[in-house]
Amino acid sequence: MAQRPTSFSKPFIPDVTRLFEFRNNTMSPAYASNGSVDSRTLSYENSDLNEITRRQMLEDINAYRYDLDFCRTQLNAPELLTPQESRTLQIRVLDCSHNIRHCQHRIELLDAQARNAARSAAQSAALGYRPSQQHRASTGTGTPGSMSGVKRQRFIKPADSDDDETADAVAASLMNLEGAGTSSVQRLGFWKCRLCTSQKYLDAGANRVPSMPCKWPLKDVSKMLNHFLDMHIEHSPQERCEELGAALAHNRGPFEYWLTRTRAQELDDTSIIDEFVNTLQSGALPEALRGLNRAAGAFPNTVSGTKR
Repeated sequence: MAQRPTSFSKPFIPDVTRLFEFRNNTMSPAYASNGSVDSRTLSYENSDLNEITRRQMLEDINAYRYDLDFCRTQLNAPELLTPQESRTLQIRVLDCSHNIRHCQHRIELLDAQARNAARSAAQSAALGYRPSQQHRASTGTGTPGSMSGVKRQRFIKPADSDDDETADAVAASLMNLEGAGTSSVQRLGFWKCRLCTSQKYLDAGANRVPSMPCKWPLKDVSKMLNHFLDMHIEHSPQERCEELGAALAHNRGPFEYWLTRTRAQELDDTSIIDEFVNTLQSGALPEALRGLNRAAGAFPNTVSGTKR
């Protein structure tokens, strides 16, 4: 076993008080005799966690630097060290250097967070001040301002009114079923079933399907398909396909949404939508639709939900 070399030089004795940076080399009153924090000295005034963390990081850096100096001092006298001790001190030098770098990075992050918080607070204060200027301008005490400060008059509806019915009635009055329709790719469209108001449906009797005319417009393409392909069996399959073709022609955007999003079909060419619509308007059902919809797979039918 290797023996420790003998030397008469004065050894380097670590000074533990160098690990704490307090005035006159004395511990702060906040610390007890064993180095722990004295709970009696804690107060709510020093509750900034970022400030506390930053101070602790600086103290750690000073302690690591003292540890680093100690290790380097020992390594400067290799005749006093065994090979194992030299290797341990060299590893400790690397460890202290990594810890110092880590603390410096933490301090940079804390400073950046403090700057961002101050910048956000300044921007919020600036944004919060502008509406008050507009409000004063709109009250007539200054120059005329924007109408953002004027309170809008609320519309009080009757207690027995129906929101959906009112909205659909307004939409129906504004929608021109003979126009271009909805071409934007979106989930919902608009169509008022004309078969529900036809004389053939009104004369069908109690066994007609649907039992009552549609109270709401058809908005979802799946509901359009189910409505015309599964119901209205008082009409011929050709008439039902023609009405479905007219509905999809008026809602090309929602039809494309249903194919590409709802049914996850990859369309290399959107002209296939025109082919579907043209086939339906000619009175026939495109075979490609049978695998995409339950009602289309059972069409034509003489009883709702039952394939003929």
